Amino acid sequence: MPRPAKGPRLYLRKGRRRPDGVAIPDVYCIRDGQIEIGTGCGPDRREGPGGAEEQLALYILAKTAAGEAHAPSDVEMERRRKSDPDQVFVAEVLAEYAAGPATRLANPAKEASFIAALLPRWEGKVLSDVRRSSSEAYVAERMKDPIRSYTKDPENAPRVSDQTARRELECLSTAIGKWHEEHHLRVVPKVVLPRKSESPRDSLSRRQAARLLWAAMGWRWDAAAENPRTGQPGRWVRPSNTARTNRMHLRRFILISLYTGSRSSVTTEALWTESPTNPWANVDGGVMYRRARGTRDQRTKRRPVVKFPKRLLAHMARWRRLDEAAGINCVIHFGGEPIGRVKTGFASCVRDAGLDHGVSPHYLRHTCATWLMERNVDTWDAAGFLGMSVTTLLKHYGHHRPDYQDEVRTKFG
Repeated sequence: MPRPAKGPRLYLRKGRRRPDGVAIPDVYCIRDGQIEIGTGCGPDRREGPGGAEEQLALYILAKTAAGEAHAPSDVEMERRRKSDPDQVFVAEVLAEYAAGPATRLANPAKEASFIAALLPRWEGKVLSDVRRSSSEAYVAERMKDPIRSYTKDPENAPRVSDQTARRELECLSTAIGKWHEEHHLRVVPKVVLPRKSESPRDSLSRRQAARLLWAAMGWRWDAAAENPRTGQPGRWVRPSNTARTNRMHLRRFILISLYTGSRSSVTTEALWTESPTNPWANVDGGVMYRRARGTRDQRTKRRPVVKFPKRLLAHMARWRRLDEAAGINCVIHFGGEPIGRVKTGFASCVRDAGLDHGVSPHYLRHTCATWLMERNVDTWDAAGFLGMSVTTLLKHYGHHRPDYQDEVRTKFG
């Protein structure tokens, strides 16, 4: 560690003799770091008018005046403030992040919703207030809030989960990191996140998938009614004649998701024609471009091109023919209008099919991966088809393969 600077001071340089024999007497010098200035004063002229101490005082006054003349500007003071965690407000960090880096994400609107949730509870706080205790307090307070979409009865609405609060704190952590990239904080606060929950990665059996499709056809499983053919409890009933038409988009969504393993956002945004902003289904080529040409792929959610299985391709060709005749370009639509989310309609199908209420649209992706492993498809081909790494595929779905740990199992005889 370097020694602290001593500042301007007097130093008596001892006399010496030049090569020509002339003697140089002892003389006081002013030393200031690597600067050395001779005073011309020997030991007998340290004090008094024009002495070494007077020259040192004049040097210090001149140096101080020069420093005051070069006082930091307002721009420099603001730059220093933005690097001090005690003076930077969390709100301005989030504001800069929302106006800049967040707009370049795949889903800026979702990031904006996280920022909107963060602002009320971090208002008036500075970055030095971001610590483990404040992060834990934020999670505890957020878990008391009702889910925003339940507007009719907030008192009895489900509460925000710790995983939602975790995602919001991840947004805060990213915002702080982006601020540090631009303004170089002296100390970067760490946002402590709650433990990430494990995904069950449950899948549907073929029988359950058939029940889900049956519900999408407008039928409902009535477990209390008696089946007239078998005499056993439980039979399918059709509550209305319009249910089949109202759920046409869900039938398409379920089949495409099951046969391609695509994420919900890809399936709902797909078009019949090529687009720079949306995925599109090239029925003539038999493939689906899950990523639009004008968008970048994400590191953790890859969207490679996928070939349509033969069974699905026949449906796709028929659906495109119907939509072209009606002048509709969206693959998933309701009455010709595009649909951003199918969460509510899918939940009603799950309920009518008599399945567990926890089944979500993402189950269809898990189901596709599970079925591929059960059919013993090559892991490299399956990973490329699904848009995930081989490591992820084997870690979460490899145990479904018929040959899973076969070699180890047979060694025991």
